[in-house]
Amino acid sequence: MKKSVTLGLSLAAVATGALYVSHRLFNVAFKRVNYVPETSAEKQKYAQQYYNYVDWFRQIPHETWYLHQNDPAKRLVATFIQHPDHLKKTVIISHGYKGNRETMANYAQMFYNLGFNVLLPDDRAHGDSAGQYINFGWLD
Repeated sequence: MKKSVTLGLSLAAVATGALYVSHRLFNVAFKRVNYVPETSAEKQKYAQQYYNYVDWFRQIPHETWYLHQNDPAKRLVATFIQHPDHLKKTVIISHGYKGNRETMANYAQMFYNLGFNVLLPDDRAHGDSAGQYINFGWLD
């Protein structure tokens, strides 16, 4: 009887530890963040170039598109940049993990200069899109 109680307590301790570690990893990997993480000095040397693209992105005429605009829990937001030649070719640029549409401004400018319309969505729980947890596009 004593061995089974000890074994049961040991299993409970292992399970509790595993749940704690899983919860911490989940929050680090999938929870929405509302801050800009610090970056290395090596990456800082490219900051001015990056902000030149961001300035272009903010100043170029564009439309903001919404899916589920009136539902704060499901809202998805995108920026559409129409090329002045009104061509029928459009590129969709998806950002990376914990990024947003603005972080893809360099690619947006490149494709725009190549003659494309550009659509830049914020994935769920990124940028201005709603959601508490990142889902790698599964619901998007």
